[in-house]
Amino acid sequence: MFLLSRNKRSSAVAKDRLKLLLVSERIDCTPQMMIMIKNDMIQAVSKYFNIDDERVEIKFTRNPSALSARIPLSAQQNGMRNRKLI
Repeated sequence: MFLLSRNKRSSAVAKDRLKLLLVSERIDCTPQMMIMIKNDMIQAVSKYFNIDDERVEIKFTRNPSALSARIPLSAQQNGMRNRKLI
């Protein structure tokens, strides 16, 4: 049972890596750059909201050329963080 669970996680990781590679080839962007973009977006949104960074989805399309992000907010807090505005 444990081995099956481990293989499931391993296969999910492999599937995600393959998707990343295929998308990066389609839009002429390295997988490393795509990861950096995703991390930067998570960091920027995290300044204002608690997010569930495990479920963040970034999609790149070529025709039309676009970048879209799905960044789920954490159930802990749905509003802006308490920040001092200038």
